[in-house]
Amino acid sequence: MSNHIFVFGLGYVGRHLATELSIRGWQVTGTTRQPGKLVGEVPNSWTILPFQAGTTLDRLDYHLCKATHLLCTISALSGGDPVLEMHEPEIKKFSGWVGYLSATSVYPNQPEGWVDEDTMPVPVTARGKARLTAEKKWLECTNAEVFRLAGIYGPQRNPFAELLAGTARIIDKPGQVFNRIHQTDISQTLIAAMGKPRPGRVINLADGKPASQGDVLSYAAGLLGINPPAPIPFETADLSPMARSFFSSCRRVRSNIIGPELGHELVYPDYKKGLEAIHAEQNF
Repeated sequence: MSNHIFVFGLGYVGRHLATELSIRGWQVTGTTRQPGKLVGEVPNSWTILPFQAGTTLDRLDYHLCKATHLLCTISALSGGDPVLEMHEPEIKKFSGWVGYLSATSVYPNQPEGWVDEDTMPVPVTARGKARLTAEKKWLECTNAEVFRLAGIYGPQRNPFAELLAGTARIIDKPGQVFNRIHQTDISQTLIAAMGKPRPGRVINLADGKPASQGDVLSYAAGLLGINPPAPIPFETADLSPMARSFFSSCRRVRSNIIGPELGHELVYPDYKKGLEAIHAEQNF
């Protein structure tokens, strides 16, 4: 039987991974909240199903029995995991490889030193706590491999458009750094993990080169040949509660699994190489 992945959540990350696997000859089944929006955007050979929090999928057993791999990219909600809340019995019966995408927000703030897969998750934000709760549910239900993602960037999700539009802002908070991971490296690492599976494993998806938001925006502005925006002090910046919680966090994340255990190297090991590639590809 050929490899066949079922993806809960064909969003930015899920679609990129599914495309990479489809190129390799995999069959793809996945969910989205609005299937009509994917018409013409994904291959006709994919099976697209409607799903959103609080609803159930028709004939999930039928679709899962054809799959060899299962991945959930759907974010946890404050009340729990939206997929397992509706379909835990069916997913418990699934016998193939299972992956769950979480976030590095499950880790505590750690301004000094590094966070890796051996660091005890002690989230300090509501989003991080919801993520950790969902992780535990997936591990209990399926012994999934858990992937903790840093800030995601790539084509169509990067600072260039906001810089050109004049809407980008540098929030100045001395000492604050954040981590990131290019969408290509997310897909490639997931594929590497599928090739060397270890149920229950946790993998940090971060490039290991944390930097401030100002450094990243300034480098992107330099590639465009424009001046970066003037920094705005964090204390006086008009930020949403979610953005303020983001800037209140500080940790340096790396992986002890990607290289040593998977034998895999990131395509974009730092934000400069990633932004340079995007800049060249999109021909700004």
